[in-house]
Amino acid sequence: MEIIENCEQWQKQFAQWKQRAGKAADDTIGDSYPFVKNSRAPFTPAHRSLSMMNLALISSAGGYIDGTDPFDTNAPDGDFSFREIPSEIDQGDLLFSARGYDPAFVQQDLNVQVPLARLSEFEANRIIGQLNSTFWSFCGFIPDAGRLVTEMLPKLIERLQRRP
Repeated sequence: MEIIENCEQWQKQFAQWKQRAGKAADDTIGDSYPFVKNSRAPFTPAHRSLSMMNLALISSAGGYIDGTDPFDTNAPDGDFSFREIPSEIDQGDLLFSARGYDPAFVQQDLNVQVPLARLSEFEANRIIGQLNSTFWSFCGFIPDAGRLVTEMLPKLIERLQRRP
């Protein structure tokens, strides 16, 4: 599956942008950032109804469990790690390290970025078959989409495939 069309060309544009910008250290990446522009989106049709499926949640909210290491929001290229978090976590045990948005709003209402309560309601009402016992979160500020695709996504996909 090609996630970024013409990835080599995009990487060249990103390198040029990064050189001009000096580093991607502030929260505003500017109008000159080479946003990924795909002409088509990969699509795989579902072969079963949602009520028969196990749903996995992946969030770019920067969620992590209190007492564990937060994401490195000062890394100029972003933090390419992700956290595996139990879906039945107490809201008070879930913290957010963010760059580019104020995590205070997520702390007030977790469902803004991590809709576990809504998805649990969907499961109880049989709209979805089952909510995965784990969800995954990563830091949303990762300007190098190429590295995201080549470094983080394969690891995340591998973890998803291990889940029941």
